[in-house]
Amino acid sequence: MDRFLSTTSNKRVCLEKVDDPPAVDVSAPLSEFKFQYLFDTFYKLVSINGDKIKASCQNCHKVITAYKTSSGNLLSHIKSQHTFLVSKVEDARKRKNESTQSTSSTFIQSKIYDSTKKVSKDKINELVFNYIVNEMRPLITCEKRSFRELIMGLTGIKDTSILPNRIQIKAQLTSRYGLYVQMLTDLIQQHNYICATADIWSSNNKSFMGMTCHMINESTYERTSYILGCRRMMGSHNYINIAEMMTDITETYKLDHSKITHTVTDNASNFCKSFKTFSKPLPDVHQINSCTFGNFNEDSDAGNCSTDTADDEDTNLNLVDVYEVLSTPVISDTANDNFSLPSHITCCAHTLNLIATRDISSIDDSKYKKMSELSFQKLQSFWNLLSRSTVASDKVFEICGCKFPVPIMTRWNSLFDATKKVLLHKTEVIKAFEELRLTKLKANEWDFLKEYCNVMEPLTISLDKMQCEKKGFLGYVAPIILVLRRTLILLSNLKYCRPLCIKIVQSLEKRFAYLFDLSLPKSKSFVIASISHPKFKLSWIPVRYIDSCKQLFLTECNEMYTNISDIQKKTAVASGDDDSDNSDQEYYSCLHEHTNNGSSANDSRITNFSCVQALTFLNSPKKEISVLEDYPIVKQVFLKYNTTIPSSAPVERLFSEAIQVLTHRRNRLGDKTFEMLLCCKSKN
Repeated sequence: MDRFLSTTSNKRVCLEKVDDPPAVDVSAPLSEFKFQYLFDTFYKLVSINGDKIKASCQNCHKVITAYKTSSGNLLSHIKSQHTFLVSKVEDARKRKNESTQSTSSTFIQSKIYDSTKKVSKDKINELVFNYIVNEMRPLITCEKRSFRELIMGLTGIKDTSILPNRIQIKAQLTSRYGLYVQMLTDLIQQHNYICATADIWSSNNKSFMGMTCHMINESTYERTSYILGCRRMMGSHNYINIAEMMTDITETYKLDHSKITHTVTDNASNFCKSFKTFSKPLPDVHQINSCTFGNFNEDSDAGNCSTDTADDEDTNLNLVDVYEVLSTPVISDTANDNFSLPSHITCCAHTLNLIATRDISSIDDSKYKKMSELSFQKLQSFWNLLSRSTVASDKVFEICGCKFPVPIMTRWNSLFDATKKVLLHKTEVIKAFEELRLTKLKANEWDFLKEYCNVMEPLTISLDKMQCEKKGFLGYVAPIILVLRRTLILLSNLKYCRPLCIKIVQSLEKRFAYLFDLSLPKSKSFVIASISHPKFKLSWIPVRYIDSCKQLFLTECNEMYTNISDIQKKTAVASGDDDSDNSDQEYYSCLHEHTNNGSSANDSRITNFSCVQALTFLNSPKKEISVLEDYPIVKQVFLKYNTTIPSSAPVERLFSEAIQVLTHRRNRLGDKTFEMLLCCKSKN
């Protein structure tokens, strides 16, 4: 082999020309070299001998000897022999530097804390308080040794006196609760319409009255919800104690009953009796004006007008507990004056649940009852085994690849959901029955379960829609119930569950009679709420009721505009200046005494203006809720009636959080502390 020396740019480079370069030693990776960007594209590694390397040029196939720590020989060869590659080499070097910087920044471990930045005591107290409240931990958590070591390790502090103790957390809780009460009180004063929900919950041999409030933002139409309280209730759950406790909770936030559109509760008799006794609603315009509109019931004479109406629930015989009657103290007139409750409606979702559980259990059809009992007895044995045996549960999970929910009577739709899950995994469930040696379901029983789910599915969908809190409005109730009834009537090809379908329809017509006979006074709130919602308007109303319901809506808009006008007049008079031209209007009033048509002309103008706006709204094809901005009067009617939610589910969700706070291990938790914890958590 010929060897020669050549000098370039005052540097001596050793070149060697070979026909067959030796095999590459791959024992050392290219990542060891700082000039890795030169390989693959410009050079090919030939061999490595200690610190020396040999690389073959990709363009002229010459072998260049260089060192691991220096790329001088390699770059000198490119500059002298391949000048056109200099720019490409520079670009490759820049890309290599950029990728190295990004990679190094990724793998740099950040410090847990900055030793130069100190955390203040107030900041530590705030973070610890938020953790305890939001995660529903006991107040003593802040004094636990492991927790204090965690805070000290994360913050880098050495002084244990900076860490809060239980007494400080309790004082901060009291302060935060006071701020919450003040915040909610101010917010209530800013809204004209508020809905409340109420219910009673028991745990650890204690009873609590829970209440929530809900309001709609007049700009965004978004609903906001807050906890009014979860207060300890002593004594029996009679209607007097209920009225007293609800009054006490609302007075905490200075919540005037005139602002509460409705209080939503379940169908319990004690709540219904409390509101029936102490509620003082305003005169029912729907009932007073029934003479003008005529009887809405087409089966009655059109000329008859009667203000004596009976609630559907009052026509049934009620069982009275003699002991409760004798033990309940007599209510004096003073007590009646102290207690004043707002208007009341029962939870529509709870009513649907009663239909799905209590009403269908009273079906008299023998064939249906026999098929239902046989099918659900076999399923119940399957569910019982899953809930009691871990071996059976693991075996079913191995076969089906999923867990099966077990029906709970207090949970809405639980039986339907559990049955639906079984039908979805029918093939696997049959195998599981064989493995567990359970009595198998026959083919006709599987057909029965399929029909059962087809009939119950519309009802469960309706119930879920009524449980919505953020997007749930009272105006949804009437259309949902009418659609549900129509859907059930149109069901065909029912071989086993026809009695079930008929029973649900009959129960709907009985429990929601005020939505099918719109002449009843109880239907007024539901009718106006649905008409004032842009999504429905008059589209859901039966033909025979359209004229009367439209007139009812126009009358409500007229009264709303009159109230708005009176408020504006009072505001204008209060803000008027004594030196203005209108200040001596009373002095010249005698000149207008002979004109008797002034008031009637003004009333006519108000009526015409409100009716035009209401009719324009009804004729508008737009269904977005934002269209209410174009109709201020209709917007106020919407807020008045649709602030009410159709379900008491929010207060049930409050109890779901409460049970995580008032656990069996925290049975000594104070009642006031318990309430403050729930309120502060809802704020966050």
